[in-house]
Amino acid sequence: MTLASEADWKLLTDLLEDRFGLSFTGARQEILEGRLRPRLDALHLDGIRDYYHFLSAHPSREEEFGELSRRITNNETYFFRETAHFDAIVDRIMPAARAAERTQPVRILSAACSSGEEPYSLAVRLTDAGFELTGLKWCIEACDLNPLRLDQARKAVYEGQSFRACDEETMRRCFDPDGTGKFRVKERYRKKVRFFQANLAAPFSCAGWGSYDIILCRNMLIYFGPEAFDRLIARFAQLLACGGYLFLGHSESLFDRTAEFEPVHFTGTMAYRRLPVAA
Repeated sequence: MTLASEADWKLLTDLLEDRFGLSFTGARQEILEGRLRPRLDALHLDGIRDYYHFLSAHPSREEEFGELSRRITNNETYFFRETAHFDAIVDRIMPAARAAERTQPVRILSAACSSGEEPYSLAVRLTDAGFELTGLKWCIEACDLNPLRLDQARKAVYEGQSFRACDEETMRRCFDPDGTGKFRVKERYRKKVRFFQANLAAPFSCAGWGSYDIILCRNMLIYFGPEAFDRLIARFAQLLACGGYLFLGHSESLFDRTAEFEPVHFTGTMAYRRLPVAA
């Protein structure tokens, strides 16, 4: 891999930001370089500019973008991460929907769900809260860019650091040992979660999804460039019903970024509520 110029890196990183929304500035450029090196070797390319031309014009560029998506996305997740968000949904938002005598299911989207720990964690909380026994139905849809992570999510088999926030009682209640030292999410928690692949940064990728009442997109936007950030928030505004809630990671904020949401404070956390569309 030959030494790349600043201009070479800008060509490539601009292309990746346009495709995936991800920004690779500062120290993240070094991370990107390490993840790209095996691809340049596999494709017998000399440097970053050659790789840029490959992604721009080669007949196999779509297959390479798929391979690239598996290498550059961040997959850090575990069960019951940032539980204050789940508390807000279970203790405040769902009871309000029940009090309103809602007849349609509450639709929830887990965006950039990685290997599925987030949507399954919420499914555990909603199932154990017994909302359906009171007539309030719900469903969770979860999407990610990385097909390998989605395969793992559908299998629902986990080990190690995925359980860093789980105590023994939670492990017994929510997971079955699979005989290999790993554990599978119990069927009663899996049955109402559906997974699908989507590139949230791609134009029209959310078309036809319908309207959601709650969207969780946590700890992904910190990796987005400003323009991609704003585009995705605008898309979430289109996908959310008026009065619906958007939950972001604790390091992410919409303050001074959009007029389509208002902050709502819950115990230990906050969310952003979709405002009505102006006449």
